[in-house]
Amino acid sequence: MALFEWDDKIALGIPSIDRQHQVLFGWINSLSDAVSQGDVNEKVEEMIINLITYVDVHFSEEERMLLSCNYPGLAEHRREHDLFVSRVLDMQASFAAGHNIGEGVLNFLVEWLVDHIIGTDRRDMRFVSQEGQAGVIALQ
Repeated sequence: MALFEWDDKIALGIPSIDRQHQVLFGWINSLSDAVSQGDVNEKVEEMIINLITYVDVHFSEEERMLLSCNYPGLAEHRREHDLFVSRVLDMQASFAAGHNIGEGVLNFLVEWLVDHIIGTDRRDMRFVSQEGQAGVIALQ
């Protein structure tokens, strides 16, 4: 059973960002299923690798969009991204050391989803949609 269902109310209205967020929803649901079935180790390793890739592509795109619109809150948005990267690298090190971190990774991602995507991204990317519509279209 899915922990999170994508809903258009969650969408930010920027197709490339919404698609990336949908992928993250899918990963969280997959990890949630693995945790509930007790089959976590392989899924955690896959999740960490996916998150590192996600960070590289997704955060760069968000920050590029915010920069193109001269968003005044870009530095704070980047700090949140940097904290995410730091946490993922800590989880990677903990997993490599043999710790069972499946539920911790899941809890972190759920918290991130609610706080950052539904909170920060919604607020900040609204600025992109309102102030930089031409730039957003060019980036898609």
